[in-house]
Amino acid sequence: MKKKIPQIAAVALLALGGASYAGVCKSLPGNMNCGKGNVESLEANGSVNLNGTNVLGETVINGLLMAEDSNFNGVDVNGNAEFIQCSINHDALVKGALKASSSKFNGSLGVYSNATRLINTLVDGDIHVYHTNPAKQVVYLDNFSRVTGNVVFDDGQGEVILRGQSKVEGKIIGGNAVSK
Repeated sequence: MKKKIPQIAAVALLALGGASYAGVCKSLPGNMNCGKGNVESLEANGSVNLNGTNVLGETVINGLLMAEDSNFNGVDVNGNAEFIQCSINHDALVKGALKASSSKFNGSLGVYSNATRLINTLVDGDIHVYHTNPAKQVVYLDNFSRVTGNVVFDDGQGEVILRGQSKVEGKIIGGNAVSK
């Protein structure tokens, strides 16, 4: 019979170099790799790679997140993030460049970035693009990407580039749409 590790202990194990959690994640200083399986929550610093991982609780990454075929509850990334065939079931916040392809955000998406690229991706809620320097920000919606809510640019100089039958069902606030 497997012994269940409390959530706080699991997070502590993930933060330690060389530790693993239930055989799903392996960590070295500055780098974490997680494979197929469930993780209660995920908190890490540095480069994090996930492939087939289900994070049941919150995900907080301070660094680079590369995720493929993974599922998340909520996501908070202080750095760049790339999602490929992923599902984020609650709100997501990325403070860096974001690229998502064939993914689904089931809540609002907040981004601190000059360029955000969504390819064949659904945002079932709003996209909020927060203030950055320089003030011009671009959201690229490619290949059937869809935003069911609004796209809001804090700085008022935003641009949504629509390509490949992509669309915003709500309003674009603080910017304009350009179809290409």
